[in-house]
Amino acid sequence: MNSSHRFFEGLCVGGLLGFLFGILWAPKSGAELRKQISNSSDELYKQASSTLSDLKDRTDQALQDFQHKSDAVLKQAQTHVQETRDQLTAKLQDLTGSTAKVSVHDDIN
Repeated sequence: MNSSHRFFEGLCVGGLLGFLFGILWAPKSGAELRKQISNSSDELYKQASSTLSDLKDRTDQALQDFQHKSDAVLKQAQTHVQETRDQLTAKLQDLTGSTAKVSVHDDIN
């Protein structure tokens, strides 16, 4: 997790704690306090849901990006292995002076 995510988490936790302490020590009647807590908790729930939804969307996108990049790297590695295998086969044929086909065992796939 990078520092901006950690900062955002700290900001949310600090804001929530400050809000709760402020409400609990504010000089209000019980009914007013309960109503304010109810309204504030509804708003806090909506904000948290929105933030979690956004975080889920970004996580899903990051996973998709990672999958695409890893697929590309894997394909490039397979191509490189095949090219190296072909070069080795050609060199072995040159060294043996043979025109017979040299078979390189394929354990990678």
